[in-house]
Amino acid sequence: MKRIRYILFISIIVLIAAACETPISLTIPDHDNPTVIEGWIENGKPATVVVSQSLSYFSEITLASILSAIDTTAEVIVSDDEGNIESLTIGFSPDHLYGLLGKVYVGSVIKGKAGHTYLLKVKSKEKVYSATTIIPASPPILDTIHFNIKEPSDTSATIRILINDNSNEFNCYRFFTQIKDLDPTFSQTSIGVFDDLTFNGLTLNFELVRMPTSNILTANMTQEEYDNYYRMTFFQGDIVYIKSTTTDVWTKSYWSSLQSEISAGQNPFVTPGTHPSNIEGENVTGIWSGYHARYDTLEFK
Repeated sequence: MKRIRYILFISIIVLIAAACETPISLTIPDHDNPTVIEGWIENGKPATVVVSQSLSYFSEITLASILSAIDTTAEVIVSDDEGNIESLTIGFSPDHLYGLLGKVYVGSVIKGKAGHTYLLKVKSKEKVYSATTIIPASPPILDTIHFNIKEPSDTSATIRILINDNSNEFNCYRFFTQIKDLDPTFSQTSIGVFDDLTFNGLTLNFELVRMPTSNILTANMTQEEYDNYYRMTFFQGDIVYIKSTTTDVWTKSYWSSLQSEISAGQNPFVTPGTHPSNIEGENVTGIWSGYHARYDTLEFK
């Protein structure tokens, strides 16, 4: 009898609690999609600019939705400190995933020069955006670059770089890698952008750890292809292209902020925020970068 009374008592409490519940109706606010501009110019090469619209956090992210967000109707103009002006046109670029699809703005006349300043102006959907960057005068000074092989029998390795930093300059660095026949374009390495505040004038022993180009390329991969694509190291037989650059402080701040957020992406207590941007205008984000680049090739035999 006591057991029956106890069960009845608990049931009554549950019914009272349920009756006190208040239905909650959530209204998800509309997302005011900001324009996203990613552009750069480097020594000896013309400018490349990508213009797109961001997608809502709650929207369905598919390849089709990503491609539809790319703006191919904008007016993009680049000028330099020598008085040259060029209108960029939609075309192909091997340096960006969208460029492989022929959906980026590329130049042909103005080529980047070390120590020079470049102005970007973009008109998209009746709004005008602008930014300024400079290509650093000095390139990254690499002492050595090699595969970090610990044992002769190793078939996997990272890449080790020794950087001789110039004590007379404030330098910002950004590094990229591309594995031939695996990566469609260059991709930033993990923790691959930083300044020289902690090693000014010294030699930095730095390790390049691979990052994949983009998650959207994995849709139709087999498990073996998927595992190979997401590996962090370089395998025996790989031919690896390394792009080492000095850049401006805006570029360093923007990409290091994004990289920190990506690194903490599995942390439920991290709140996405805004990132430092040198693009001026209403409801816009992104970066306009100047790079002093050098290219090296390593073959893992």
